Amino acid sequence: MSRSNISAALALCLCLVLPAPVEAKRGSSLVLVGENEPGFLEPRLEKPPYSPVLDDAHYALDGLGERQDQRFHLHKTAKDILALFGPAPRTVFNERNAMYCYVSSRPGDRAAVIFSLAPGALWSVSVHADKSAIIQAWTRCRETPMVSSAVRTPGGLRLGMTREEVVAMFGAPHRVIGRRTIGYASYRPVRPGEYPPGFVVSRVQRWIEIYLGEDDCVDGFFILANDID
Repeated sequence: MSRSNISAALALCLCLVLPAPVEAKRGSSLVLVGENEPGFLEPRLEKPPYSPVLDDAHYALDGLGERQDQRFHLHKTAKDILALFGPAPRTVFNERNAMYCYVSSRPGDRAAVIFSLAPGALWSVSVHADKSAIIQAWTRCRETPMVSSAVRTPGGLRLGMTREEVVAMFGAPHRVIGRRTIGYASYRPVRPGEYPPGFVVSRVQRWIEIYLGEDDCVDGFFILANDID
């Protein structure tokens, strides 16, 4: 996904932001109160051995399902999302971009997962500890036991981690916005034979943003799923 496409796609997420006075005490995220558009973060070229930012273990979701034992890889389409998570309202921003939102149906669990697509392929996923700041969550989102606060990546990125644990996992942040947003963006050259013949790809890029609450623990994270440029 190109720089201009990523910036435009991130801007679409701001359509879900609530008025600033409501729930403003929570940390920022792509859908929570007080979020400023993060803008484009130029990926850093990495050479082997690659950092965890480029690790495929952070480009899937674990902890899904009633038993929290299902996995969902992020190179998917809208059809794949709906097949696993079930029908959900489709929030449409324009002729190309849409979102599907799922929130936990478990008593006392307020987690939410939002899939963004452009146009039909998944380009990002965001996981949040609290659904209450999503605009009209009761109409935009589907309740399901597939989602819970146990949602994480196979590599161990999860809600509730401390800032220190995040930095120990990914290294020094590539960007810090205020006290509550940490960003990482890296890329590597495409390996020979990694993509089918005729598939024009120069690099694989990865982008992770992490949102911290007042307690300095993770209350949300964003992963770019469309990772080729």
